Amino acid sequence: MNLRRPVAHSDRSLARQRRELFLLYLGSLGLALVTVALVVRGVTWQIELTETRSQLALIGEDLASLPVPGPGRERELQKSRRDFRSAHIQVEWFSRRDSGAIARLGDIRDMGRLPAENSAQTNQWQQGPGWIALVIAGSSDNGWGNPSQRGWLRISAGLEPMQERLRQLDLTLGVALLIAMGISAGSSWILTSRAVAPVEATLERLRQFSLDASHELRGPLAAMAANAEMGLVETQVQERAQRRRFEAIASASEQMRQLVDDLLLLAKNEEHRLGQAERLDLSELLEQELDLQQDLFAQKQIQLVAEITPGIQLCGHRPLLHRLLRNLLDNARRYTEPGGTVRVSGQQRGRVARISVLDTGVGLNPDQQVKVFDRFWRARPDRGDGGSGLGLTIAARICNLHGGRILLSSEPGAGSCFEVHLPALDGPSSALSQHS
Repeated sequence: MNLRRPVAHSDRSLARQRRELFLLYLGSLGLALVTVALVVRGVTWQIELTETRSQLALIGEDLASLPVPGPGRERELQKSRRDFRSAHIQVEWFSRRDSGAIARLGDIRDMGRLPAENSAQTNQWQQGPGWIALVIAGSSDNGWGNPSQRGWLRISAGLEPMQERLRQLDLTLGVALLIAMGISAGSSWILTSRAVAPVEATLERLRQFSLDASHELRGPLAAMAANAEMGLVETQVQERAQRRRFEAIASASEQMRQLVDDLLLLAKNEEHRLGQAERLDLSELLEQELDLQQDLFAQKQIQLVAEITPGIQLCGHRPLLHRLLRNLLDNARRYTEPGGTVRVSGQQRGRVARISVLDTGVGLNPDQQVKVFDRFWRARPDRGDGGSGLGLTIAARICNLHGGRILLSSEPGAGSCFEVHLPALDGPSSALSQHS
C-alpha cells in the first residue's frame, strides 16, 4: 500500500466551524492591531532619531566657532556644561583624524577614531552600538591647532535615553495590545455567533426533518415489504413476469429500509440520542459479526480469514459497534471480486484496540480516498452494488463517537485496508482465535 493516513470526516461539526470562524475574525483583528503597533513604534523611533540628530547639529553649530580648550580649561568647561553629562552627550576635539581626541567634554565614552574623510561632505555622521555622532570639520581661523592645521569636532549622544523611552513605549503598546485583543476576542465571538446562528437554525431543521422523515417512512416501507413478500408467496411459479415484479419491489423496499435506517442513525448521532455506553468484549462482537457474514462471503466465493485476540475490552454502544463492523465487512465484500480474500484482525496494543479489514478489491486512488467518507459517495458511479452510500460515513461517525479514528491505506488494483483504533480498557490474553 502506498498511502496511509487518517481520514477526516467530510461533514465538519458546527462547533469546529464556529471555532475556525472565530479564529479567522480574531486573527484578522489581531494582525491589524499588531501592524498598527509596529508602525507606531517605527515612526516613534524615526522621530526620536531625527530629534537627536537635530540636537547634535545645533550643538555642533554652537561649538564649531569656539577654540579648542587649552590645558586646564577642560575641567572648568566640564563643570560649566554639566547638562552634557546628564544628556549623555560628549564633545571631542581632534587635531588629526588618525589620532585620539586632544580634549573632551560631557559624558566621556570611548568611540575610537574618526571615520575616513569624505571630500564631498563637510559634516559626517558616525554611529556605533548605543551611540550616534556628528563629525564637523573645523577651520584654522577659529584657533584649532596651528594656523596651518585643520581641526575636527565630534559631538556624540548616547542612545540609552531613547532606548529607555522606546522600552516604555513597547510596554505601553503591549498592554494596550492585550486589552485590544481581549475586546477583539469578545467582538469576534459576537460576530461569529451572529454569522453561525442562521446555519445552526438550518441544520437543526434538517436534523429534525431527518428524524421525522425517517420515522414516518419506516411504516410505509414495512407495509410495502410485507405486501411484496405476500405477493411472492401467492404468485404461482409459472408466472415469472409477475414474480420478477414482486422481487424488484421487495429488493427496492429493502434498500429503502436500509437507507432510512442509516439516515435515522446519523440523525440520532447528531442529536446525541444514543444512550449510555457500557463495558463490552470487542472480540466477541467481532466473532459474532464474522459468523453472520460468513455465508454472504461464501456465496460470492470470497475467502474470509480472521485473527482475533480474545478478551479485548472497551466501553461503547453494542448496536453501534456491530454496525461499524458490519459496514466495514460489507464494504470489503462489495468491492472484492470472486476468488479474492478479505482478512480481518483484532488485537490490542497498550490502551488501543485495533481492528483492520484488508481486502484484495479494486482499491482507491488518492483522489477517491479523500471522498470515501462523504455521504452518498461510491467508488462505482453506476450504483450497481446495492449499497446506500452511507456505510463508511456511519462507520466514521461511530468511530469518532467512541473516541477513535480510522486509518485508510489503499492502492488501485491492490485493494484497501481500513484500520480502526478505539480506546481499550484492560489488556487481553495473548492467544489468537482464527477463522477461515
